[in-house]
Amino acid sequence: MNTPNQPLPPIFDSLTMEAELEIPLEGKDFKTASGKFVKLAKHSGFCHGVKKAVDKTVNASTHNQPEDQPTYVLGQLIHNQQEIERLETLGILTVQTLEQVPDGANCVIRTHGAAPALITQAEARGIHVTDATCPDVRLVQNKAIELAKEGYTVVIVGKENHPEVIGISAFASEVAGATIVAINHPSQIAEKLASVPKRRIGVVSQTTQMEDTFFDMVKHLTMVAKELKVYNTICPATFFRQHAAADLAKQVQLMIVIGGKNSSNTTHLAALCNELGTPAIHIETAKELEGVVALQQAQIIGVTAGASTPEWLVQQVLDFLKTQ
Repeated sequence: MNTPNQPLPPIFDSLTMEAELEIPLEGKDFKTASGKFVKLAKHSGFCHGVKKAVDKTVNASTHNQPEDQPTYVLGQLIHNQQEIERLETLGILTVQTLEQVPDGANCVIRTHGAAPALITQAEARGIHVTDATCPDVRLVQNKAIELAKEGYTVVIVGKENHPEVIGISAFASEVAGATIVAINHPSQIAEKLASVPKRRIGVVSQTTQMEDTFFDMVKHLTMVAKELKVYNTICPATFFRQHAAADLAKQVQLMIVIGGKNSSNTTHLAALCNELGTPAIHIETAKELEGVVALQQAQIIGVTAGASTPEWLVQQVLDFLKTQ
């Protein structure tokens, strides 16, 4: 078992080239005005799936919609409020329900995916649908469907009310007779599985899940099921960001984690650093660092950002730190 406290396993070497393409800020460590040293995580900020979703949404708004009409996104495209607000200036509006999208309008499916029934309903109303579901999320959906078809009780390791988990469950639920359960912690296993078949259990993970949580869940499920089939569907971007944050946390006195407070992968990065004994400050914008005593006291500072944090927002934080 490999956790962020251990070296990267050799099997991930083939993923390194793809991950390196996501690091616009690596190698730009610097000293602040007062001589503090700021180090940047090797892997941080927008992952390939999020960047592709943002680009696809902007492109859809530019080419598929009349100039005077907005493009709608069903739920937050990504979990970063500042980027959502930037998109609003481009005429890209976030709505919570399909009823808020006018007939014939342009609608984007968020990175976390959406239930198949919603897409069918949209198309029936003449709504032009652009699917910006992350490829890694699509993989989880497909694996969950596969397990359901094979007759396994499908356990999704993740938050039951998270939009990604809701979408995964919706896809797998289309399989006749499927049983799908979302469990976010081993302590929930007994309650969540009390009334469902447990002999054959298939496991997938929310893409942004903590590695330790996922592996711990699998360990506990081996004591419940007679047959266990497991797909580790934590996405490579999450894997590399967790390891990079853990590695950097060991080298600094304070970690600054940039990203949405509602972003699972970002909150996991902050929690990971704290668990390793390095204080972490989770912020959305540079303004939250003003007057922070821990920042004033630290001489070696690490910076990382969640997979849904845009580069322009990270740069604003770095510019602030340069003045400290």
